[in-house]
Amino acid sequence: MNAAEGRSRNRRGEGSRLREEIVRAAAEILDEGGSEDAVTLRAVARRIGIAAPSIYRHFTDRDQILLAVVREAFAELKGRIEAELAEMDEPDARLRSVCTTYLDFALERPKRYRILFGGVWNAARAAENPEMTPAAEQIGQDVFALLAQAVQDCADAGLSRSTSAFSDATALWAGLHGLAELRPAAPMFPWPDGVLAVLVDRLALLD
Repeated sequence: MNAAEGRSRNRRGEGSRLREEIVRAAAEILDEGGSEDAVTLRAVARRIGIAAPSIYRHFTDRDQILLAVVREAFAELKGRIEAELAEMDEPDARLRSVCTTYLDFALERPKRYRILFGGVWNAARAAENPEMTPAAEQIGQDVFALLAQAVQDCADAGLSRSTSAFSDATALWAGLHGLAELRPAAPMFPWPDGVLAVLVDRLALLD
């Protein structure tokens, strides 16, 4: 049985379902330990039982698939953060919640997290695929906005000495990203308890 025979044809109006399956298959390949290079049109097609040329009806190339994976990953991260924030009122608790949820996502989905900040939308790839640049410039900004707003709320409440929420949230994001990458890369390092609290206190200028 070939790939084209392994899956029933979509009925009229079901093309969006196939698109979702393509994105989900690419994300699963990443989650199961594959690198970005493991996500090929052939591998995605084989996973969902279609002929590889069928993908071109929805995505022009592999980068477009990976961009969709990145968008969905950021949407998932944003949804998790917002769900946690809905349970909290105090500005400092909300800020810590954003940071904790961010790191939890990186720990639970390390391969998918890594592609958020490299690969498909780095500068070199954008130069090769300029039609993706507008999307790459905006992707993830809504997640960063949640972090920046949390810092601003702490400043407004007199809990932070920040005078530029954007700058301090940028520093905090860089620190979170470093911790997200370093902890799995250096598991034998004697990571101190409370390192996240120290990071947040110092970079968000909490009093």
